[in-house]
Amino acid sequence: ILCIFTNEMKHKNKTKSKTSGSSKYIIIGVIVLVIILAVVFLSKGGKKYPREAIDSLAKCMTEKGTLMYGTFWCPKCAEQKKMFGSSFQFINYVECDARGENEQSELCIEKKVEKYPDWQFPDNNRKVGILPFEELAAKSGCSWQN
Repeated sequence: ILCIFTNEMKHKNKTKSKTSGSSKYIIIGVIVLVIILAVVFLSKGGKKYPREAIDSLAKCMTEKGTLMYGTFWCPKCAEQKKMFGSSFQFINYVECDARGENEQSELCIEKKVEKYPDWQFPDNNRKVGILPFEELAAKSGCSWQN
């Protein structure tokens, strides 16, 4: 009787450990899936705006005299440019690195530009950093319909 009881306990433990092992794989799989979905969602940048609205904002900012000082190697400048996408062609951009294309490093020195991106607005106030469209529009005197 003791031998039968011991064999039954071993069989239950094996079944239990097999179930526990497969549960671990399911949990790990769910965690990996959640991480992948989070990365995909966050990489899309959240809000999406119509291209026409961004084009209109960029053109208005340039018409009003807003400037962006930056450098080709600046990661935050690249992020700001990426926000505008193809509409960045309408932004009045000043390249501050002497090694950059169409560089205006002397102007950047004259304006005491030290951090990037550095936005200069029509009232000559400046703000450094990646700015959202809403703030760029307000400081430039442009309307923003999203």
